[in-house]
Amino acid sequence: MLLYLCVLPAAWAGPSSLLGVGEFVSPGPLAEPHAHLSGITQCTKCHAPGQGVIPERCMACHEEVETEVRTGNGFHRGRGQECVSCHPDHQGASFPLTRIDEGNFAHGLETGFSLKGEHSELQCTDCHSRGSWANIEPECASCHEEPHLKADRARPLATCDSCHTTYDWGVESVRSSVLDHTDLSQVDFVLEGAHLDVECIDCHEEALFVPTLFGGCDSCHENPHRAEFDVECTDCHGEVGWRPVPDFDHELTGYTLQGVHAQVECEQCHGDHATARLPHETCTDCHEDIHRGQFGTRSCDTCHSVRLADFALDGFDHDESEFPLRGNHAQVECEQCHGEGRSATYTPVAHADCDDCHEDIHEGQFEPTACRVCHVEEGWDVEDFDHDRTNFPLVGKHQDVECEQCHPDEQWSGIHHDFCEDCHTDHPHDTIFDPPSCEGCHTPNDWLEVYFEHLTETGFDLAPQHSEAPCMDCHVAADQFAGLETACEACHLKTQPFGHYEGGCDECHQGSHWLPADLGDVDHAMTGFALRGAHTMVDCVGCHGPEGTPYGTADASCVSCHAEDDIHRSLLGQTCDSCHNEIGWFRTRFRHQQTGWPLRGSHRLAACVDCHAVAYAGTPEDCRSCHEIQAPLDVLAHQSAFFPQCDRCHRPYTWGVALRGVQ
Repeated sequence: MLLYLCVLPAAWAGPSSLLGVGEFVSPGPLAEPHAHLSGITQCTKCHAPGQGVIPERCMACHEEVETEVRTGNGFHRGRGQECVSCHPDHQGASFPLTRIDEGNFAHGLETGFSLKGEHSELQCTDCHSRGSWANIEPECASCHEEPHLKADRARPLATCDSCHTTYDWGVESVRSSVLDHTDLSQVDFVLEGAHLDVECIDCHEEALFVPTLFGGCDSCHENPHRAEFDVECTDCHGEVGWRPVPDFDHELTGYTLQGVHAQVECEQCHGDHATARLPHETCTDCHEDIHRGQFGTRSCDTCHSVRLADFALDGFDHDESEFPLRGNHAQVECEQCHGEGRSATYTPVAHADCDDCHEDIHEGQFEPTACRVCHVEEGWDVEDFDHDRTNFPLVGKHQDVECEQCHPDEQWSGIHHDFCEDCHTDHPHDTIFDPPSCEGCHTPNDWLEVYFEHLTETGFDLAPQHSEAPCMDCHVAADQFAGLETACEACHLKTQPFGHYEGGCDECHQGSHWLPADLGDVDHAMTGFALRGAHTMVDCVGCHGPEGTPYGTADASCVSCHAEDDIHRSLLGQTCDSCHNEIGWFRTRFRHQQTGWPLRGSHRLAACVDCHAVAYAGTPEDCRSCHEIQAPLDVLAHQSAFFPQCDRCHRPYTWGVALRGVQ
């Protein structure tokens, strides 16, 4: 209050008085940036009554700081302190309002702009003015001069860091994501073909990517034709490759390129001067005559073609020469007969005999016979040689043998052939045949088809079953032909069924037919079971089973074969022959009197089953048990007290009544 009372009269006194009072009240002179705020009337620009210097008054002037604090970006983001804590004033005009420890200042953390690469080597004052460290934009252009002449470009470039880095400012290539030189919407000159391999600096050396003038190819390329062609370069050349010239029409020169000529590089004919006009009336204008004038003035194209595949043959008809080409000769390359290159000879060529060209592989064995007697031009292999012309005509299997098997090492004459052994040294029979004449049994038509009179030569008749057996079935080894046993058991012992009759096979079987066996009814008795009656009509398999069943195991008892046929249901035992025999099965030998009830009269004519329908033992003996249903009840006698005692009136010999008197 005292200060206020002192200042108030001075205020009434006028501005000059206030200045003096302000100097009296101020703690010291303001720093030079705030000098315009000196004076008692300016205090409230920074000071609030009773509060001192408040941030709101500072940021009213320092708007960029207010933006950093409000948005949380920049150096002043999140400080949370009074401005005067870092920026005190009233310390004199030369006192720095901003004090920074340049050695320990974390530029990236404090400003959001990290110093990397070459930026890390800079001094602070290279970018900032001392005492004023803010207000620096992070864009490259805020510090660096624009090198690309931005005002001259029709299209803006990308940002600097799209191509450059702070570590290396140089650029080897521009990524297509930055500038696609193949996109007409981004550039005026689209790169194609060989242009894609050109370095940027080759075209933009001075202009630094400012559009380069390209009115024509000669804007960049020197014209090698010295203005001899009144056409555009692109009429002949393409961007894919300057050479060859795919679009040049050689017909315009009067010499159309055909065949192999169309594949020749321009320089091969024209040299370095592509427009040179060359003579081309004859082939020898360009090509050397390798035939050394053998064909005189004859034109090359009479025989040759510009097509590589037909160069050697096209147009030349060998039939017009003294040696027409036939067969395999037509497939031979010219060089094989005429030589190659400069040493080739076409006229004259000797051809009177085959050995003028071909070596005689027979070494004179057939001289003076000409080769064509055996060989033909269609194929050198001898296919039509008539072996009958020799003293050994080929018969049968010999016709299928390759020549080399009998004529090894090209030996075509002097071959011995008097005996089979002259060629066939692998004699299978060794020395068992004397003399060893193979043709005595074998023929050249089929070696295994043997013509041998077995009965005449050995006394053993093969007919008919044995004649179908291969020789090796009996003569297992090639040297086992003589001295073999002729008994059946010598070969067939292993096939004899178990339990078979131990006698000789030929007692029952015949070589003409093994089955059925021919053992007669009488001979069967040798087995202990003679065949009689119905048994003589039964096939062997009826008792002995099918082929292969051991015949010796057959049982001689009736029941072994006829158990299912026993009409007595085994009630009379299994000794059928006690009553029956094979001669007549139904003519039984049974004596009914043995039962104590002899059969008499009509009973002898009754069938057994008439009385023994159910059983044989215990059959009732009274007449009534069998004949009660036959008794007429209207007869007076049958009504007597003695009925049914039939035998009082009747007898089995005659059923008529035999009266004994009335009883």
